[in-house]
Amino acid sequence: MTRPTAVVTIVLAALVAAIEPSVAQDLSGEWIFKRRAREGYHTGILVIDKDGQVRQKGRSPLQDYWQCGHVVAAGDKIEIVFTSVKSGRGYSIDHFYCTVQGENALRCFNIDGIGKEDDLFRLERTGRTQASPDGRLDDVCPARDRPQV
Repeated sequence: MTRPTAVVTIVLAALVAAIEPSVAQDLSGEWIFKRRAREGYHTGILVIDKDGQVRQKGRSPLQDYWQCGHVVAAGDKIEIVFTSVKSGRGYSIDHFYCTVQGENALRCFNIDGIGKEDDLFRLERTGRTQASPDGRLDDVCPARDRPQV
C-alpha cells in the first residue's frame, strides 16, 4: 500500500468511527409509528433514552401492549430489540430492523416470534430528549437504577 493510500484509509476509518457513535446517540427522544401487522394496524410511541434503552406503548386492533428493550446501532443500520412485553391477550415480542432515513426518520420492518412481517413502516421522531427520559412511560418499564457516584 502506498503512503497516500494508507493516509486516506486511516482518515476514512477515523471518519466512520466518529460517525457511528453519533448516530446511536442521536436516536434519543420520542418516536411515533403506524405499521401494518397480521391482524391490522398497530400505532404507538417509543421513547429512547441516551443510553439506548427503549420503552414502547402500542395499540393493535385487539389490545394495548407495552414493550421494553434496547437499541443496537451499526452505522445506518439500527435494531430495536424488545426483550419483554406486557399485554392482556398475549403478544409476540417485536424486533425492529431499521435503516436511518434522516435525522428524524427510520425505515423499518418487524420480525417477531411468528415470523417476518413484510410491510415496511416508518418511525418518526416527534421530540428530542437530551437527557435520559427516566420517568417517561414508567408504566411500561420501570426506570433503571443509576449507579451511585
